[in-house]
Amino acid sequence: MGDLSRGLAISIARAADFALEQRRFFLLVPFALILGLIAYRIMPGEPTGTVWIAGTMFVTLCAIAFRSSGVSRRLVLFLTWIWIGTLVLPLHGALWGTKMLEAPRYGIYEFTIDQIIFDDGNSQRWIVSQIVADQPRNDPGVNRARLATRDIFAVEQGDTISARVRFSPVPPPIVPGGYDAQFVSYFQSIGAYGSVLGNVEVHHTIDTGFAEMVAWVRAEIGARILTVLDDRIGGVATALITGDQSRLDPDERAVMASAGLAHVLAISGLHLTIAAGSVFAVLRLVLSAIPGIAEHYPIKRIAAFGGITTAFAYLFISGMGISAIRATIMLCLVLGAVMAGRHALTMRNVAIAAILIVLVDPASIFRASFQLSFAAVIALIAAFELARDSREKKTYETSKLLRFFKEIGVTSIIAGAATMLFTAYHFQQTAPFGLLGNLMAMPIVTLVMMPSALIATLMIPFGLEGPFYLIMGWSIEAVLWCAHFVQTVSFGFDPSPILAPSALVVGLVALAWLAFFQCRIRIWGPALAVPVIFAFCTEPSPNVLIADSTQATVVRHEGALALIAGRNNTFATNVWSERYIESIASRHDVTNCDGLGCVISASEGYTVALVRDPAAFNEDCALADLVITRMPAPPSCSDMASAVIDETALSTHGTHMLYWNRARQTFRIKPTVPDPNRPWRPTYVPNGQE
Repeated sequence: MGDLSRGLAISIARAADFALEQRRFFLLVPFALILGLIAYRIMPGEPTGTVWIAGTMFVTLCAIAFRSSGVSRRLVLFLTWIWIGTLVLPLHGALWGTKMLEAPRYGIYEFTIDQIIFDDGNSQRWIVSQIVADQPRNDPGVNRARLATRDIFAVEQGDTISARVRFSPVPPPIVPGGYDAQFVSYFQSIGAYGSVLGNVEVHHTIDTGFAEMVAWVRAEIGARILTVLDDRIGGVATALITGDQSRLDPDERAVMASAGLAHVLAISGLHLTIAAGSVFAVLRLVLSAIPGIAEHYPIKRIAAFGGITTAFAYLFISGMGISAIRATIMLCLVLGAVMAGRHALTMRNVAIAAILIVLVDPASIFRASFQLSFAAVIALIAAFELARDSREKKTYETSKLLRFFKEIGVTSIIAGAATMLFTAYHFQQTAPFGLLGNLMAMPIVTLVMMPSALIATLMIPFGLEGPFYLIMGWSIEAVLWCAHFVQTVSFGFDPSPILAPSALVVGLVALAWLAFFQCRIRIWGPALAVPVIFAFCTEPSPNVLIADSTQATVVRHEGALALIAGRNNTFATNVWSERYIESIASRHDVTNCDGLGCVISASEGYTVALVRDPAAFNEDCALADLVITRMPAPPSCSDMASAVIDETALSTHGTHMLYWNRARQTFRIKPTVPDPNRPWRPTYVPNGQE
């Protein structure tokens, strides 16, 4: 065993030395930055100025002390990049963060629409700024807000609106490690959510700025699509071209995801590569066919410039999502390398793109789109590098059609395996039949759907887009049919473990290993990550779930979850059901309720008491292992019950998940807000103290 370990260590050391000789240390820089971002993100409180100064001095002293030693110098350099990563988020917060609304505000407000982010024909959502209240006491004091309407208004980006609005604090996560709207909103300068009540007064603003022009172009493209295609197919077409997913049918989205085709609906490298690559190929073909052009002008470089221009145009039209930004940076690096006569598809380009996104939008690394897109690209380029030597020596005997389907299959397997961890964590989906779905649908997407979308959009100025949008619509119908077929043959089979946030860290380390090494030892990282994740990074389903802002309270009895308070099929219960892949019933038969509250003795060996009246505290605190109340609990209750979740705990720490330890007869409590004192968390305001 010792000889085996020693041999493995020697192999890894040799592979690392070779990678360093090939100047691949740079590939670890974005991973170091991301580790720094994670370190700052998981801190329980905001670091003081003394901590920042001490950390900077420590890293500086280490850099001076080890500047001449090779291994130590690289280690210090890696730690330095981690430290820089910890500084990026607070710097962005200081520059673009906003005060978070602490309590509801209601009144008449005037504001400017920055962006219309949702419009399904029945309702809208806006991002607004320059908010002015009719009364100073009603001022929410935030930079920007997200407003929802229950009607459709003829508004455009840049319009000034006067309306009655109810502003509310941005909600915290509904499950531990889930989507954190407060964190995301803070770094987008969004400090409140709100609802528009009644009619609005619109003051149209004539603004010919670039942002307004792009918004008008996107709206015009969407309108042209919906004049040719119905809402169901037109919603998919609009999502593919403008990135607006407002009109996507949720059922169709779910079917696409189950068939491993969700990536088709989100504008990413696939769409941009087809669009920019098509322009590159057509320009090069046309220019080479013109006599005298190829002899006097660098047509390959001209075509590459055309591809870059197309990529940027598509980026702006698509709404500049993070996956589209990443893909555009990658395409610009690839086509820029073509213009410079250098290797185009390299892991270094991926690292550069990651560093740029981390520095420009550091909060995005915690979102699914960043993780999915970079995991897929790193895996595909790693596979490309491994296969490069054998591919150069290989003489193809199979037909081009067979090679095309083979490449689709291999690409699907690699990208699917690389992103499986992240889709399982964020969406509780693994799409085990994704290979079949991609083999059936991707030829249609590549050869028909995206080319017809590109041609149709280019034909809009001439009014000739209709036939091409019809062709696109037929291809969308075909892709949806493929997705439904795959879902049918899979019988809904989609196993997905409940993963802890630590699984994402293991995945990050595995991706760093895959990117850094060059030889086949690079496969060890992802291969070892799988048993590590299943052994240490999975979570059980909770025994008790308590919502923070509604009455929903769920308890497990005889292995099943059911409510003891609140309503079913609400946002909280639906998210819980999806997260833990369990249905939630409306009530347990053994739940006993009266005017003072409810009590249930679960089969797992614990008793839960829900207190609605202060008169029940003495009896229920002595009886129950867990006391839940939407009121402040008396201090004596904590001395009797093993766990108490009251109004203060819910308001400060959000939704609570509790796990019963039968051996110790205690609950492990896991709140969704473990860091209430961070700048993106609204300060808790007790009732009656606003």
